[in-house]
Amino acid sequence: MNDTDIEFEHIMLEIQALRWPMVERFILSYFCFAHGYVTKSGKPDWQQARERCPRSTRVSSTRHAELEPLVPIDTIVGELKRYHRDGELTPRTTRRIIDGLLHYAVITQQEKQQLHQLGLKQAMPASWYHSQEKNPYARFERADIHLVP
Repeated sequence: MNDTDIEFEHIMLEIQALRWPMVERFILSYFCFAHGYVTKSGKPDWQQARERCPRSTRVSSTRHAELEPLVPIDTIVGELKRYHRDGELTPRTTRRIIDGLLHYAVITQQEKQQLHQLGLKQAMPASWYHSQEKNPYARFERADIHLVP
């Protein structure tokens, strides 16, 4: 069992115990382990994520940039809750939701402020919640943030 699997097991345990606020903590670590953003001592490394994740076309240096989830963590947890409420949250579904929605990008502080001004700091556009597609880029598209891989 690798570190990603261990973090996933933590997520599943927290969901089973209905400890939703703790799910976020393990989702963030899961992301780092899943993408290999770890320190030499094997801990999640957000600086590596900041250097390697896709970035906005407006970012010239990561020094003053923000590492921002494409889909807010609260929204991802909300999706997990919805599936749990409906009795459809299996380990396979949980992994599909997390892997499909959990992506980060590096954006400028001004772009982060723009998300806030549009009411998208902790939420996706209203149409996203009713969509079958669940496009993870919808929030950035609404704020006119363009990413370069």
